[in-house]
Amino acid sequence: MVVERTLTVFSPSGLCNRLKVLASGLALAETSGRRFKMLWPLTPACAAPFAALFCNDLEVSTVTRDEIQGLPLIPGWLGIPPDILIQDEPDLVIGLSSQLVRPDLYPAHAALQECCLEKFIQLQPVPGIQAQVEAFQQQNFKTSMIGVHLRRGDFVRFRPDVSGNLEQALQAVDKFLERLPDAGILLCSDENPQAPGAEVHRRFATRYGSRLAPRQPSSLDRASVEGIQQALVDLWLLRATDAFVGTAGSTFSDTAAWGRDVPCMLTAAPIPGYGRLERLARLTGVYALLRLLGRRQIGQEIPFPALLRYFRRSLKRSLGKSPGSQGARR
Repeated sequence: MVVERTLTVFSPSGLCNRLKVLASGLALAETSGRRFKMLWPLTPACAAPFAALFCNDLEVSTVTRDEIQGLPLIPGWLGIPPDILIQDEPDLVIGLSSQLVRPDLYPAHAALQECCLEKFIQLQPVPGIQAQVEAFQQQNFKTSMIGVHLRRGDFVRFRPDVSGNLEQALQAVDKFLERLPDAGILLCSDENPQAPGAEVHRRFATRYGSRLAPRQPSSLDRASVEGIQQALVDLWLLRATDAFVGTAGSTFSDTAAWGRDVPCMLTAAPIPGYGRLERLARLTGVYALLRLLGRRQIGQEIPFPALLRYFRRSLKRSLGKSPGSQGARR
C-alpha cells in the first residue's frame, strides 16, 4: 500500500511572510511528492483568512492561534529550516516566518527558485481587492511609475538599524527620475500620519508635488481583515510599477520586488537613537563580540538589533533561573 506523504506549513507572522512560506512550501511539496497543506492562523500580525484575500483553490485552512500552539515552530531569525527534499518522515509539520526554499543552505534548492516564484505569481486576489487595484491604477498611474515602500509601524522597534531610511529613499527616487523623468510616484507606507514625528508623506509631497500618488489605506491595522486586504492592494500596486524603492530587511519590500525585471533599490539607515547605540557597541567591541557569539550559537548572520534582543532574553532567563532571583520573586 502506498502511504501518502504530506507537508503541512504554517506561519504566525505577517502577510508577506506567509506568502513566502506558502509559495516555497508548494514548490517543495510538488518536488518531493508530498500533499501540501497550510494552516493560516488568525493573529494580530495577519487577521484576514486566506479566502478573504485570494481566490486560488489551495488547501489552506483558517485556524485559531490556539490550534497552532505546540506545533513545531522555527522562530524568526534564530532558526534554520530543514531540507524537505531529504526528509524521510511521511508527515512533516513546520512553522516559520521565511522561505523553506534556501539555496544558500541547500544547493539542491537552487533549481526550485523559479518554481517558487511561479507559485507566488499564480496567486489571484479576490475580485474586490483586484477591483481596488485596477481603480487606483486608472485614477493615479502615469505611463511609468516609481513604487516606494517605506516600512514603519513596529518595524522601527524591531529594525532600528534600517528604518531611518527616508533620506536614502528620496535620493533613490531622484536617481530613478533621471531614467524616468515623466514618472509618477506611488508611495506606500504603514506610517500613521498622525503619529509624533511622522514625516514620510509630508516630505514626499513637498518634494514631488503633483507627480506623487500616495496610497491612503482605509486601515493600517494588521489585526483587522480590512487592514490586511489594504496591505495586499498596496503589494499588488507596487508590483505593477516600473522601478521600485523599498526598505531593506522588510519582507513586504522584498516581496514587492521578488522576481521582477525592473530597477530596484532597497534603502537602509539607522534611526538617530539606535545609530548612537551601534556606534558605541562598535567602539567598545560589544558589536563584534555579539556577532561572533551569534554565529557560533545560532549558525547564521542576523541583524544586530535581533542579536541584542536574543542575548538580552537569554540573560534574563539565566538570571531568572538562579536561586537568588527565584527567592526575590517570591
